[in-house]
Amino acid sequence: MERQPARGNDFKDAPLPRAAGPGVVSSKPGPRTRALRSKNLALSVPRRIALDTVRKDSEYDPDMEQYLRTVDRRLVRHMRAAVELVPHVEHLNDGVRGQVGTGGKRIRAALTVLSCELFCGDYMRALHYAAAIEHIQNFSLIHDDIADGDTERRSFPSMWKQHGVPHAINIGDAFVPLSSLAVLRSYYSDDMKLRLMETISIYSLEMVAGQSLDINLRTAPMPTIENYVECTKRKTGAFLAMAVVGGGIIGGAGETDLRNLSGYALHAGIAFQIKDDLIDIYGVKGRPTGSDILEGKITAPATYALSHAPVNSREKLRSILQKSRRSTTTDDVAWVINLYRETNALKYANGVIDTMLRQAYRHLIHLPNNPAKRRLIRLSRYLSRRLH
Repeated sequence: MERQPARGNDFKDAPLPRAAGPGVVSSKPGPRTRALRSKNLALSVPRRIALDTVRKDSEYDPDMEQYLRTVDRRLVRHMRAAVELVPHVEHLNDGVRGQVGTGGKRIRAALTVLSCELFCGDYMRALHYAAAIEHIQNFSLIHDDIADGDTERRSFPSMWKQHGVPHAINIGDAFVPLSSLAVLRSYYSDDMKLRLMETISIYSLEMVAGQSLDINLRTAPMPTIENYVECTKRKTGAFLAMAVVGGGIIGGAGETDLRNLSGYALHAGIAFQIKDDLIDIYGVKGRPTGSDILEGKITAPATYALSHAPVNSREKLRSILQKSRRSTTTDDVAWVINLYRETNALKYANGVIDTMLRQAYRHLIHLPNNPAKRRLIRLSRYLSRRLH
């Protein structure tokens, strides 16, 4: 029987939340969601999971912070080795070295190694693939900054500000072959290498589809939460799925387990992205507050405000989001943030986060019950409550 890490229907038919008032989201599944999720997907968290980890409300989780730092240390050797493969050409090598040197939260790498550990008890064997995932992350960040006009990334000048747009595009492109080499030069079997490369390719196609939907939303006449979720599922969710499915393959997970991992990641990815939307408003993101508003991005709070604010406020919000970055003022940004607060858009967004996490946890019910699973749940909760 042919084994595939994901199918297009996994993305097309996943359930989308529908607004049902501030902070409340309902879900109606599509006709073929069984390929993505458990047969009886409820919105409540199973008691044995909820009592274990979900009710930890602190934004700071020392164990997870330490775990992410440990993963980062384990990856250093792989990332440094990758830099040495880059030809010593002006701008190129310095750019790749600089991007790698900025580090990152290693969230996707952590998801990779945890998914491997979940099935085999040893996450070290997944580090090659985790490095490949981090290379894809660097590629996407550099290109996102160019597309969005962001001048800062991880509290450093973005790559295009340092080297110019043409060189930044090239520097970002360099991480694609580095990702392939991380897998191809690993000790994995040839069959596993093919499966991992297929996994990266399938989910990468979904990511670029999600990016296109993201761009299209900015000019849509009336974007909805359904539009936003579809975009986010295929962009952020697919990237997290790439991490956990690959880790599961390395750990020896079966096909049903891989589908559950994918379903978990697609929903957790939506929660993760909405939290990113909120951090842009009130957190520390390594770039100016309100950058999403400056870029005209359609976020979860934006979709809610566009359908719940008074008509004149909706029109003003739409006009601000459609302005060019240069013509959007600090007063515009402050007005939009205040509108989000007045309409309870932020409360609503947090409600969607909780709903998506509960749906994500349902996919973990039948996976091995061990410390890696509990940490996977804690990592999801930690990411949904982070402030940076």
